Amino acid sequence: MVIVSIYKIKHNIKFWDKSFTLATIVMINILYSLLERFVDLPYELNSIVTGGLSLVAFGYIVVILWELRKQKKISNSK
Repeated sequence: MVIVSIYKIKHNIKFWDKSFTLATIVMINILYSLLERFVDLPYELNSIVTGGLSLVAFGYIVVILWELRKQKKISNSK
């Protein structure tokens, strides 16, 4: 993510987009999973947070794929 961030800033590309948001959500989910190994958190809290983050990540994947499909239809119709 750091390399992608540097590349985007260097080339004046929009920094925060859907793919970067997806990567951030996945990284938060991974960090939370690593944190639960060291801190004993209640099962309910653990399942809510990891399930919620996974659901949001899946939603972003669907949105990104939908936009790619829409762009492909637009480029094919030209």
